[in-house]
Amino acid sequence: MASEEEAAELFSCGICEDLMVVPTTLVCCGRSFCKECVRLWIKTNAQSGGIPRCPGGCMQKVPYRLPKHSIALRVAMETLVPERLAARLKEAAEDDQELDQLGGFQAWNEIAASRDILYGSNVIVRQGSPGIVVGSCDDGVHLTVKFDEREDGSDLCVNVVPEALMLPLPGGFRLRQQVVALYELLLNSDMKVPLGSVGHVIGSLGEDRVTVLFESLSKPSTAGQSEHQQNMPEYPVSVNIREVAAKRPLVGGFSIAQRVQASMSLVVGSRVVVHAGCRGTVLAEFSDTRLTVVFETSETGAPNCCNVLPLEILPWCQTQPELQAGTTVRAVHHLMSPHAIIVPAGARGTVLGGVDSSIVFVSFDNGPAMAAAISSLEPVPGAAEPAESRCPEDTAVPDQPSPLSSVTDEDVAEEPNSPEMGIACVSMPLESSSVRAENVD
Repeated sequence: MASEEEAAELFSCGICEDLMVVPTTLVCCGRSFCKECVRLWIKTNAQSGGIPRCPGGCMQKVPYRLPKHSIALRVAMETLVPERLAARLKEAAEDDQELDQLGGFQAWNEIAASRDILYGSNVIVRQGSPGIVVGSCDDGVHLTVKFDEREDGSDLCVNVVPEALMLPLPGGFRLRQQVVALYELLLNSDMKVPLGSVGHVIGSLGEDRVTVLFESLSKPSTAGQSEHQQNMPEYPVSVNIREVAAKRPLVGGFSIAQRVQASMSLVVGSRVVVHAGCRGTVLAEFSDTRLTVVFETSETGAPNCCNVLPLEILPWCQTQPELQAGTTVRAVHHLMSPHAIIVPAGARGTVLGGVDSSIVFVSFDNGPAMAAAISSLEPVPGAAEPAESRCPEDTAVPDQPSPLSSVTDEDVAEEPNSPEMGIACVSMPLESSSVRAENVD
């Protein structure tokens, strides 16, 4: 068996050449070092105007955010060299004197830029960009900071005054970041923020709230909805970090609050819970592969929430007057896939809804329900009106069955009015003068 001296040699740091304290393994080369040794290596290289490279000699860039320490190495040292490890930890604790940094920021704190940072007349770091404090400069005035992104694409650190920094916003949001409302936010009896409203973050208010300035809506009032309910607040609104999300495309390219329609009948067991063509609204991204959609009808006449695959829904829009939902049409030519005729010329079908300005969703007799170009269809004169359905009055239910979906009992929400399913949440309007943070241009 190896002696304790030989075992200690196996666990020596390549920088200080002593027993490792908080052993940290770099991904680039697989070698391990003391965590504080690597940090000192990074700081020395960064403040000398360089880009830190691996101390193991592989010459790869070292990440400023180091991985968690190696539990396996720590346990091995505790087992093989317990006395030497205890002495080394005691020595390191005596040498460890944490100094307060400028403005209350300490080395390796996560921060964000509280304003645009200039070099000369050029913006090199945008307001809200996240970063990490490397340490204080020798001049006692500036902090060395590594920002995650720079406008000039450089990987070098930036020396900034503490006033240009701020603590990160809760929830991982950034200043000026575009966000979307995940719920209908009730401000008071006369004002609300509709589901899907877009705004930008202008500050924080506490540990779990951000202040958002929502953009005004341009869509007109609908029947039964008063004008003041359509007005958006012109002042910042304090929202919980779970009431908004970063604006981005969802799985399948859909978006929050987008109007959609079922592209096939959604079936649970032997029961059709949503007919093909029934309209709905995207509420959220349920998983990496599914979306939560609230459809406007169910067998009970109440909204019906389902977690669906993107292929089970299509975008919805108003159709042209001559091809309204329920209109009987026929194909003017074969509708084909690359290798086969899907719908022959002359086949009749029923328009279920619009997909975009040039495409409608049609359920063909003895055939599939599919999206078809308006130019490939023509109305059938004198056709009978479609049968009534439980779907909205401008959505037709096909007479023939549509392809069945992959929805299961677990994907159908029994209580669509729960907070997770989009019930309105109460948020707080703020006076502009009370908003902290922050140099928003």
